[in-house]
This record gives sequence, structure tokens and C-alpha cells, in this order.
Amino acid sequence: MIKSKKFFQRFGLLIFASFLLISLSLAIVYFGGKSRSVDCTFCTERFKTEPKDVWIWIYPGLVGCGKKCPLALEALRRFGERFPEVKSSFYFLVTDPSESEETIESYLAYYQKSLEIKALRPESEEEILFYRKLGAYMPIHPSLKRRDEHGTQFFLIPPNRNKMHLLPKLGEKEWLEIQRELGVGIH
Repeated sequence: MIKSKKFFQRFGLLIFASFLLISLSLAIVYFGGKSRSVDCTFCTERFKTEPKDVWIWIYPGLVGCGKKCPLALEALRRFGERFPEVKSSFYFLVTDPSESEETIESYLAYYQKSLEIKALRPESEEEILFYRKLGAYMPIHPSLKRRDEHGTQFFLIPPNRNKMHLLPKLGEKEWLEIQRELGVGIH
């Protein structure tokens, strides 16, 4: 009798733990696909040379990456092709401060054949910390770069330049969601 009681207690605990894990997984899937935004204190000054009606798209990546970055840059190209009416500037956020200008130019040259993309380097410690808080993989030590563990999120700065939006993916659904959130429509 004691053995069967312990069995049912353990079985009940197992069922509860399974239910909890499944619920947590569903919550992560549901909320993980949503964009979020944060105030950007330096965006107005940092992008003052951009026209006021331009949306700024930033992808944080590693120069020389052959896995995630090519797919993300292709997503930016497809977005520009799919939504030509959206005035956009595309930036590749160089996440490794030790990269030379020549290496960056060489890496981006291939992508610049089909996408007008510029390199972007953080200009201050505040900017570096900001991007890190958003989830950009910015290795402190060069040996960490070899892990190639950077994310695949995109950052979007709307024309008002007061916020930065994080997008886990870049597609029509995400673009429409951002427009609804901001209460704007691009025609």
C-alpha cells in the first residue's frame, strides 16, 4: 500500500511537472515571436544624417559569419524587395570591435551587390551596453568570436527615432505587427 501511494505521488508530480513544462514552452513560443521596443536615447543623434522619413533596419552580426548572417542579410534584401515603398536604410552592426575596416568592407561587398547596406560600429560604451541589453552578441574577447553564437534578431528604428524595436524575425507578418503597434500605415 505504501509503495502504491509513493508511486501515485511520483506519478502526480511527473504529470504536474510535464504540464508546467508544456505550458511554459507554449508561453515562450507565443510571446517569443512578438516584437518589443525600448527607448533609444542616442538614436536621434546617432542617425541624424538619415532622412526623417526613413526606417532604419539593423542586423547585429559577426564579420565572416557563414551561417546566420547570410540568412539574415537575405531576409533584409527580401524585405526591401517586398516593400519598396518603405524608405529604409540597412545597417550591419559590427559586433566585434577588433575587426578592421578592410575586413568589414570585404565581407559586406558581396551583399552590397543586391542590398544597400552599411557597416555600423558602436561609438560609445553606452551604445555597446545598449545593444548587449537588447541581445546583440558583442564579444568582449576575440576568442569568444569563434563560438559564432550570435542571435538572429533585427533592430528597427522608426522615423521618429525615439525607440528601437526588436524583431525576432523579419517578414510581412512582423512588419504589419510593427505598423499596427506604432499606428502607422505605409501606402
